[in-house]
Amino acid sequence: MKIVIKDGYFCLAFCLGANRDWEEDYDDMVLELLDDDESCFIIYRLDEARGRHFEHVFITWQPEDAPVADRATYTTSKSNLIELYEEGTFTYHLAGANECDVDFNALKYVMMSEGEIEPLSKYEELKRDAIAEEEVARNRQMKKIPDIDMQVDDDAIKEINKFVKGFINFVQFGIDNKKEMIRCSDSRNVTVSELPDKMPEAIPRFNLYRYSHVKEGKYTEFVPVFIYYVPEEGTAKSKSLYPCAIDGFIKKLQGYGADIKLRLEFSDLHDMTEGVLYELIYPPDRSELEKSFREVTPTKRAGKRGGWVKVLPV
Repeated sequence: MKIVIKDGYFCLAFCLGANRDWEEDYDDMVLELLDDDESCFIIYRLDEARGRHFEHVFITWQPEDAPVADRATYTTSKSNLIELYEEGTFTYHLAGANECDVDFNALKYVMMSEGEIEPLSKYEELKRDAIAEEEVARNRQMKKIPDIDMQVDDDAIKEINKFVKGFINFVQFGIDNKKEMIRCSDSRNVTVSELPDKMPEAIPRFNLYRYSHVKEGKYTEFVPVFIYYVPEEGTAKSKSLYPCAIDGFIKKLQGYGADIKLRLEFSDLHDMTEGVLYELIYPPDRSELEKSFREVTPTKRAGKRGGWVKVLPV
């Protein structure tokens, strides 16, 4: 069974019946369903029963030629699909970008490691070692996904330069999903109280903001802050794509001269206030706050869900 993600939904793309026993069918069926430029999930049923149901193999296919946004969406959606099935349905899990990562020999290696089948032959050991080497290389490549070097639109760079020179104190950025490029969606001078009104509903945004305030009633401070707004109502695709680009984008901003002092993440617009922002910039104990979530008490306006604010080192 091949499952793909379309418009935020899991969709059944193909469903094939058994021709022979599962070992003989495996490569012919599984590898036939894989595309070189599109990710997917494959669920393959084995002949062996365990408890009340048959054993199944869950395969996550993310080829290197698939769009970054596509691969990221499948990474973040995998657990959601598994949760739709009864616990214990999937006995084995495979993931890969090359056929050798998910073919029968790869599955056999996983089974052997769990004591399910006989030890490998000499040839199969060599095949296993080759798979392991390719997996190491693939893991290195996959680790790059959360830190994508996404291009920045020329107009966005112009607005960043205005920010750096002090002409404006706010620049907002969005990601063009089709071109995988960061573009400027808004730029102007705003106060903290106006920030929530600049955030679109259910769509994440990167924001560069120069927070002007009076510290301890003595003098004015100007603190450049990077704000990542990630609404809980956002789509799985947008939620997966923006985190992939955030680290690389901050490095680019610093390269353009934006001296970012703090990186904040908000999930609820009602938490984006003067008091919360000041407290996050000047916490009592910054060392504990940097690596933990600060739970914000739900308010009547925020509803029962409540929001969270996250402070991260730049």
